[in-house]
Amino acid sequence: MTPVTPRVRAALFDLDGTLVDSLETIAEATVEAFALHGYRVTSADIIPRIGPPMEVVAREVTGVGLDESQAMYTTYQDLYYTEYIQRTPAHEGAHDLVEAMGAAGIALAVVTNKNEYGGRLMVTVQGWDGRFRSIVGRDTASHYKPHPAPALYALQALGVGPTEAAFVGDTEADMLCARDAGMAYVIGVTGARTSDLLLMSGATHVVDSLAEVGMILLGGEP
Repeated sequence: MTPVTPRVRAALFDLDGTLVDSLETIAEATVEAFALHGYRVTSADIIPRIGPPMEVVAREVTGVGLDESQAMYTTYQDLYYTEYIQRTPAHEGAHDLVEAMGAAGIALAVVTNKNEYGGRLMVTVQGWDGRFRSIVGRDTASHYKPHPAPALYALQALGVGPTEAAFVGDTEADMLCARDAGMAYVIGVTGARTSDLLLMSGATHVVDSLAEVGMILLGGEP
């Protein structure tokens, strides 16, 4: 077998919509949480907005103020972490990609707009404990995505500079975070967002599957 020569020393991954197929379960938990506060929304209202913290989504969708949006976020967290996250599947190819990149010696980290507890819980649900050397949530670094701070925080934890690293995500927040952190590879996975939007937000590569991410970062494609 030809040895794999990875193109990067580290790779940062978003979770929701990137490694895990969580958009529907997030939306279902959000619909239930908002209903408990008297606001009727549908999954179709929520899914296109997933990416920013949920209290931001609450304000966008319902027009509530800061205090009520925070209360809605708390209700969402209680529901999501106890009833929904446990049935979130990995995206096709996610387990193979994590395994292959680890075997190639690439240091891995999660950078998510979940809080750190949620990020760690999702990693455990997927059976990835020990695979990621850093898990950065919205409450870990000084700012959350799209600010570059969480990416830079993860890279510092890994001991790798941005020019030797990749970021893989599925929203404009991921692309902007990675672009502004100066990362060499900014890979957008289509699904939640169009390829055009990902490219406009800073993607260096756009793919339709996680298998393509492996081809790029493990030396298969430029």
